[in-house]
Amino acid sequence: MKETIKLTVRLFLITAIAGFVLAFANSFTSPVIKAREKAQYEAALKEVFADADKFETVEEGKLNTIKTKIKNIEKIEIAKKSDKTVGYGYGGDISMLMAVNIENKTIVGFKVLKHSETPGLGSRVTTDEYAKSVVGNKVTEHLVKNLHPDADNDIQAITGTTISVNAVLNGLNAAIDALQELEK
Repeated sequence: MKETIKLTVRLFLITAIAGFVLAFANSFTSPVIKAREKAQYEAALKEVFADADKFETVEEGKLNTIKTKIKNIEKIEIAKKSDKTVGYGYGGDISMLMAVNIENKTIVGFKVLKHSETPGLGSRVTTDEYAKSVVGNKVTEHLVKNLHPDADNDIQAITGTTISVNAVLNGLNAAIDALQELEK
């Protein structure tokens, strides 16, 4: 019985010390990680919407109203050039950005930020080649996937990556719905 108590106390102390060390290390690394993620996000915004000179996040009240109707939207950024709104950027479940030019209603940028897709299969939606099938599409109607995209609302379907392509397609269409809500 005494041995069991000693063992329990030792295990508790080892676990407590390990937990303390991890918490201490996290207090130093967490701000660095957040700063790096913010810088990467801002760089991605600039990449998908090169014309913009600044970005503003849609106010929380309006965003929450949109989120109640459209579940796949996490964040909406307003792209501005010389204080004039030139488009919107949207983020969803597979963390991605889509930039839309509001004058001609076309997608001008697309980038997957975070994903957990299978390397070589689902991860193909993160390639520049795939992004080219998204950029240039009109946002006046929902997008559709097509093995041979040639219409103004076609994105590339990729054999063997149905789930990934559908996730991207759902996110893009949610962003189109959010744009319609913003314009009301």
